[in-house]
Amino acid sequence: MEEAVEMQGAGEIQGAGNLHNNIMENVTKNQPSSLTSGVGATDVAANEIHVVGLPPLGKKRKQNANGHRKSSPAWDHFIKLPNEIEVVAACKHCHKKYLCDPKTHGTSNMLAHTKVCTKMPQNDPTQTALSFAGGEGGGLVAASQRFNLAACRKAIALFVILDEHAFRVVEGEGFKLLCKQLQPQLTIPSRRVVARDCFQLFVDEKARLKGYFKSDCNRIALTIDCWTSIQNLSYMTLTAHFINNDWKYENRILSFCLVLNHKGETIGRKVEAILREWGIRNVSTITVDNATSNDVAVAYLKKRIDNMGGLMSDGSFFHLCCCAHVLNLVVRDGLKQNDLSISAIRNVVRFVRSSSQSVDSLGLALILENK
Repeated sequence: MEEAVEMQGAGEIQGAGNLHNNIMENVTKNQPSSLTSGVGATDVAANEIHVVGLPPLGKKRKQNANGHRKSSPAWDHFIKLPNEIEVVAACKHCHKKYLCDPKTHGTSNMLAHTKVCTKMPQNDPTQTALSFAGGEGGGLVAASQRFNLAACRKAIALFVILDEHAFRVVEGEGFKLLCKQLQPQLTIPSRRVVARDCFQLFVDEKARLKGYFKSDCNRIALTIDCWTSIQNLSYMTLTAHFINNDWKYENRILSFCLVLNHKGETIGRKVEAILREWGIRNVSTITVDNATSNDVAVAYLKKRIDNMGGLMSDGSFFHLCCCAHVLNLVVRDGLKQNDLSISAIRNVVRFVRSSSQSVDSLGLALILENK
């Protein structure tokens, strides 16, 4: 019984082999076999054979008459050039050429070009766009709006400077979403670009202020402030005060810098260097606090400015004392008479604030006292 089953299986395998050999032999000779139904030699050569008892093979998709299907959005702005040695496409706006063989290059380079092409309407800074602005009566009227990349980047730099933000604020998701809603054409700059824009804004403002001091500003009053940080570093700030052409008071910080020490000669030489850098020689007054070293600095500057011909009224009002510092000294001297009482009050406050239990005990005592 087992031998009969084995012989039957072997016969089926041999029959299938003979069927395969018969089909391949007829295909090679371009002749239809006995197992093909109504199939010509051309169809057999094209491997379109329908075998009796087997499902028909799937047909190949018909090739597009214009070549491969172009699904990339880059082809909305590019056109493939004929009669070229290599596969090349040219921009419809600026006619710049790029290799675009789908097997070796693709469309990434063309997509990158669409973002920077100045001939494209959406990238042209002089191109106006229609927007809606509030009109009279609460209605909407059409208004012309022009995208200006330089103005947008300057506004971002001013936003960082005026509101004292960190440079990395432009990399926040909320800021990016806000900018995309306000101006979709704007590419958000990185924090390094914003830092360079802020420094360039400082350089431009410094050059403009230098020109104003040399041409239109007749007299400048200076104030000097010195202090020591908790890291034992000596700082100095020099501020200029003046009246502009519209008779409005203005002030500008000329320098915020480190100094070696707060000695009078050191401060005087540093202020002299700053004045020469800004091209300032007409100084009306200098206001400082009552430190002894400032007397030496003012005397040094008075001689230097007199040599430059910028001293007013022979320097009679050149040195002014800071009113706020004088008032501070007066108040401190008056509080010395009650120094013991003030020290006791400070010790009580320090003890109460030392722990939450002390605060609760004081609150409970006040409640019992009021009852």
